[in-house]
Amino acid sequence: MQSPFLVCRFVFFALLVNLNILILAFASWNVNATVAAGLSVPATTIFFIFNCCLVFFFVALGFAEIFVPRAFKSRLAFECAWSMVLSVVQTGTAISVTVHGPATCRLTADWDLCASSFVLIPTAWLSSITLFTYFLVLFITTMAHIGDYRDIWSQTVYSIDWFNPEEPTSWNEKKNRHSDSDADSWSHYMDDIEVSRRSLGCSDDNEKAPWARSIRRGIDAPFKRQDHPPSARSSPSATHTTLPLTPLKVQSRSIAGSRFIETFRESRVVARSEAPSQYGLHFTNRQEPFPPHVENHDLPIPLPRLSEWIRADAIKGINVHTMPASP
Repeated sequence: MQSPFLVCRFVFFALLVNLNILILAFASWNVNATVAAGLSVPATTIFFIFNCCLVFFFVALGFAEIFVPRAFKSRLAFECAWSMVLSVVQTGTAISVTVHGPATCRLTADWDLCASSFVLIPTAWLSSITLFTYFLVLFITTMAHIGDYRDIWSQTVYSIDWFNPEEPTSWNEKKNRHSDSDADSWSHYMDDIEVSRRSLGCSDDNEKAPWARSIRRGIDAPFKRQDHPPSARSSPSATHTTLPLTPLKVQSRSIAGSRFIETFRESRVVARSEAPSQYGLHFTNRQEPFPPHVENHDLPIPLPRLSEWIRADAIKGINVHTMPASP
């Protein structure tokens, strides 16, 4: 489906072609009537004919890329330029024919000259207004899309996806998107989840990791049985296929009891069962080896249970009687 902007552009060009065909016909009629009346042909009428030829030429360039894909004659900068210039020129010629046409008609009172001037004036104004409106629409639309396409002025009208910025069709925009995705090493793995799920679901067993493959014993490597051709002494009927040995039955180990009380890490819950008389003993009999806090920092450290202060020389058996004499 074509873009609505391209359809609107085609409508503008069709109107311009029809109006300029009428201007060309009325201007030729005015020239013939002026010559028949014996007057000099006004320069405004000649300029109308030349301006119509320019409009036909540039409209043909605008549609040239449809037939020649690489013509590049409908670039936005070029099309905005010629539409602006021609709209200004046609507005000036319309003003000129509006001022001089009725004056010439009053001087001669020729019916052909008056009729050609009166039909030329509204047609010229319609053509100039249509061309100026197309220039404004093209310029405003281009400025609205300049944020999505940085090089929009060098692009053609057909290479831009108008009013659809989610999927830009500019070549440079696609190049920037690919360069950004290549710069990120994780972008290769950011695929659609459903697509990756389908691709992983139908993957072959050979593509899996070695530990994830379902190896058939005696068929797949490394447990594949080597088939040797029968020798000349043995006949095909004498060969017998040997089945692989079944694994030996090993008696399962019985669970041995533990002689120690096992507790969970950082917990007071006993890991094994205990007698009813032992319930709560591990809560009441638990004593810390050192006091939890210091009551008075000016006093010596309080002695814990089963400890006392002793002298260091008493450990080595030194007392006042066995003390060595000083030299």
